[in-house]
Amino acid sequence: MPSIFSNQLKALLITENIAEQGVSVWQGNCHTVQHFSYECRRRQNDSGTPYGPTIPAYLDFTIRQADGESGKVFFDRMLSHESFPYSFLFNASFNDMRRLSDCEDAMVVTGYVINLEETYDKTQESGSEEQLLLKGRILICNIAYLGREKVLKLTITND
Repeated sequence: MPSIFSNQLKALLITENIAEQGVSVWQGNCHTVQHFSYECRRRQNDSGTPYGPTIPAYLDFTIRQADGESGKVFFDRMLSHESFPYSFLFNASFNDMRRLSDCEDAMVVTGYVINLEETYDKTQESGSEEQLLLKGRILICNIAYLGREKVLKLTITND
């Protein structure tokens, strides 16, 4: 029987590589993704034929923070001179212990945090609270896509 996928994509971001053996994801360490976008491309010659490796690209993301401390890991990593993994989990579900039990698929991005901006967003609904949003940009070194039923990896790398 084929899987039925949701028309509503819910994405979470964790600051670990979900593809590594033994990684256990606690729900409290997940950041709710409001938006993310990226583009991968290659150089083209005058006739439009692509050549060479993938050109370094950026991934822009916006996450909702529970408090001012939840984004600290991104600021710490921005000061570092090494790349780190960031896993995007799509339509994740958690067990009674608040540990990740399943997700439709995932994307692991390895790269450098190069820009961060915190903003407050007040929704228009009456009685709603302000939300602390963290907008960031990652210089991508590597992207790996993980399928649900099989560990299928399509790796795009600039390492």
